[in-house]
Amino acid sequence: MGSIQRAVAAVATVLVREGIDYAQSKAVFKAARARARLHAPLARRSGVARLSVEEELRFLDAAYARDGRVGLMLQTLLETGARTSSLVQLRVEDVSLAERVITIRSGKGGKRREVPIRRELAQLLRLHIGARRAGSLFASRQAGSGPTPYVLTRQRIGQIVRDVAKAAGISKRVYPHLLRHTVATRLLALGMDITDLQRFLGHESITTTRHYAETTAATLQRRFDQLTDPGAHSLIAGIQRQHGDEAALMAAELLAQRRAERVITSAGA
Repeated sequence: MGSIQRAVAAVATVLVREGIDYAQSKAVFKAARARARLHAPLARRSGVARLSVEEELRFLDAAYARDGRVGLMLQTLLETGARTSSLVQLRVEDVSLAERVITIRSGKGGKRREVPIRRELAQLLRLHIGARRAGSLFASRQAGSGPTPYVLTRQRIGQIVRDVAKAAGISKRVYPHLLRHTVATRLLALGMDITDLQRFLGHESITTTRHYAETTAATLQRRFDQLTDPGAHSLIAGIQRQHGDEAALMAAELLAQRRAERVITSAGA
């Protein structure tokens, strides 16, 4: 602290002596930092790695092209946001087709949770399960070397995901947890509340959910879609191009807030 205070006092003395005003001081500090070879730290990337909508469609197409069972298994992994360790332990008894719910009994920390599924996925699972009433939901076709025969391993799921991504022509690194990232950001962008997403993913702390899924881009897209005025769209797009996502998000939130205030005022008039 002492060295900083001395530096501040010295710089202030120079600015006063040379008659440099506030606007000029910005150029002085910029030049001084350049001469001292001081650089701003790299900004932390907002958001997490995920599949784009186009990549997601290609991924599932490639999975079903390989094998219907593989396609359904990866679609289930993607849509439920389940961890690989939970997927390999899913049993037929964990699927309620009538309620359209999959119960994950072996979540992180041994916690149990129920995950809703879309009607289309429920119908596909109905055909996959058939007349079975028990057993692994997605059994391995090989006995394997583990204590329980015909059970898929996390390593095998990872290999399948990589092979399918390669067949789909996806150049980025694709791994099972990336599918969890993908569904989390997609649900957030569609407007799911962060606390609901926390329960969906099975996070104990909402801080983990924000770090894991709440990307600036997803939030900005949702705010952008809430604005109906074409002029507001143009304004936000311009701010995004010139100042980035953070500034655009702030502007979109302010516009949405003002719009809500106008609605309330009109209703009370």
